[in-house]
Amino acid sequence: MKRRVVGHLTLASLLASPALAHAQEAAQTLGTVSVTATGYETLIDETPSSVTVIEASEIRNREARTLGDLLRGQPGVATAVDGSVGSDPIIRGLKRDQVLVLVDGVRINAMQPPARGSLASYVNVDLIERIEIVRGPGSVLYGAGAMGGVINIITRGGDFTEEPETRGFSRLGVTSVDEGIRGAVGVTVSNDRNVLDLSTAYLNTDDYKNGDGDRLRDSGTEQNAYHLRYRSKLAPGHEVQFRAQRDERKDVWYLASRTFTPSDGQRPEGVNTHYTPRQTRDLLELRYEGELTGSWAPRIEASVYRQELSRGNYDWSDRLQKDYRTSDTDFTTDGLRVQAELVPTDDQILLVGAEAWRLQASPVSFVGAPPDYDPVIRMPLVENGKIESAGVFIQHETYLDWATVNMGARYDEVRGSADAAMGVTGPLDNTDRNLSWSAGLTWHLDEAFSPYFSLSEGYRSASLLERYLTYPYSDGFTWQSNPQLDPERNRTFEVGARGQIGATSYTVSAYESRIRNYIGGRVVEGAPRPTKETINLDEARIHGIEALVEHAFTAAITGYANGTWIRGENRDRRFDEPLTQMPPPEASIGLNHSVAQGWQWDARIRAVASQSRTADTFTDNSERNTSGFATADLAVGYRFGPSAGFRSNEITFSVTNIANKAYREHINEMTEARLDPANGVQDIWAPGRSFGLTWNAEF
Repeated sequence: MKRRVVGHLTLASLLASPALAHAQEAAQTLGTVSVTATGYETLIDETPSSVTVIEASEIRNREARTLGDLLRGQPGVATAVDGSVGSDPIIRGLKRDQVLVLVDGVRINAMQPPARGSLASYVNVDLIERIEIVRGPGSVLYGAGAMGGVINIITRGGDFTEEPETRGFSRLGVTSVDEGIRGAVGVTVSNDRNVLDLSTAYLNTDDYKNGDGDRLRDSGTEQNAYHLRYRSKLAPGHEVQFRAQRDERKDVWYLASRTFTPSDGQRPEGVNTHYTPRQTRDLLELRYEGELTGSWAPRIEASVYRQELSRGNYDWSDRLQKDYRTSDTDFTTDGLRVQAELVPTDDQILLVGAEAWRLQASPVSFVGAPPDYDPVIRMPLVENGKIESAGVFIQHETYLDWATVNMGARYDEVRGSADAAMGVTGPLDNTDRNLSWSAGLTWHLDEAFSPYFSLSEGYRSASLLERYLTYPYSDGFTWQSNPQLDPERNRTFEVGARGQIGATSYTVSAYESRIRNYIGGRVVEGAPRPTKETINLDEARIHGIEALVEHAFTAAITGYANGTWIRGENRDRRFDEPLTQMPPPEASIGLNHSVAQGWQWDARIRAVASQSRTADTFTDNSERNTSGFATADLAVGYRFGPSAGFRSNEITFSVTNIANKAYREHINEMTEARLDPANGVQDIWAPGRSFGLTWNAEF
């Protein structure tokens, strides 16, 4: 017999209450609790999918500027790089809108602008409590965009307390490679019926140095974040919650777009760069959670929200020392989600729900006219562009003595519409009808060996920008949109195993994904400027292997190692070559020492293989080979016990990229054709050696 794991919490309650997610202090596999994979709190070793949890302790001790810095080195995960904060997550070779990113349960992909760095830049890492990574199709629970996996970012916050209480946290830090400073502070005021969370964070970095000692021009950035959450118990088992978040980033330069432009009568001659002077994410959400009486012990959750992304898409001319193209746009998303968790018997959980959201935008571009780029020409890019999605889902999980069986299905309709789109021929309206499904089994064979199997299918409908925005993107190409793109469909078969042998735990998985109608950008030969046509490929296939091993040498010292091997093929008859932008194989190894009070340290090495499997035909040789590299990081600190009014505090000294390696990630949008060091166009090399000092405290 099996009851709901660790108290009757479903997706919305855990996402809304990160303090309840303290299952362990370290990121582990066995024994760790996840909510993202099943929609309610479940032990990972009972989940028929590959799941990783990055806990608070690891996040606190990493000198990360973006979400991508925290994800890099995780098995099956890579990052796409395009500039100062461009480090979007890639799961098993699928990226951008193919991976769904949630912040406290609210999707941010729905308002994805034409720039890779957007997903990773709309949350401050110092306010993150926990990150859950689910690999493989997750569309049954999350709908459009979850065909490659789901990354759930849970921010910091408190919980109800029996007695009135005030608690808080703070973090201060400096880094040498980018002369960066950071700070965060949060306060929680609580009693048995109310919880008020207030927190804010600040980050300011200058241009960083790479391994060769050169500064990467315009790689600095500034970020501010302000979060508020109020929870109130209306009655026993019934809670209402209000959340407001604002995350602001300044000076985001998409350096992969930088190019030296000869005189063409349309753009200024000289070095030109696409950038965002300011971007903001604002969220307002109202949520209800209630436990009802009667048969099947229903638990109802409902959430309604509005999220708005405001950003500028500007193009800067070095020669003119001013912008020659500007566009200020609001991407507004209104959403609603309702779900009910039911317990027909003690060994079953039934989840049913409905979800709907609408994204709308009307971007307008202003372009100067040659030769002096004045007066300004107004160009409506998309008029009243919308993506509207509505779906219903059901998932059933049965706990047997020898296995856990999970099955689910979902139906969605996704409609794209626009009154007009510059350079796009009609018809502009298009509706996708999508059926997603999943089936999985975890066999509790033995503590040392528990295999699991899953077969699932997820989808992704084309984004608003892929449908309607024909415009110069941050990768340096003008993308030709297509309103009639078919949705991508990913069918994945995965087999894996988890186990605990003495002090050693492990997880290993192998998978194959067959993606029909894969959406990509094919370079148009002979175009007057770099142009990509947005098309559907007949089929793409990705297969790979991931492994993670952890060993507890003592109660305080843990060793870990993980590895990823991946291959992707473009199965479209027009190409017959590797799939574009597949991450190379990589492995990481580390040793961690953690105690409640005293010295602690963490040492890790990441090794990445060279990548010469490039899509030369599909990209017209714009995808570059990359060399292999290895980096080493070390963090040493001291954790104090309760003293001087603090419940705990710790000081950590860190060194990242100890050997000062000069390297570049493979998924890097800078092309060989745009590199021009003599005129100031640099390659996007990763940061070199950096010394960091941080102070974390709980009070």
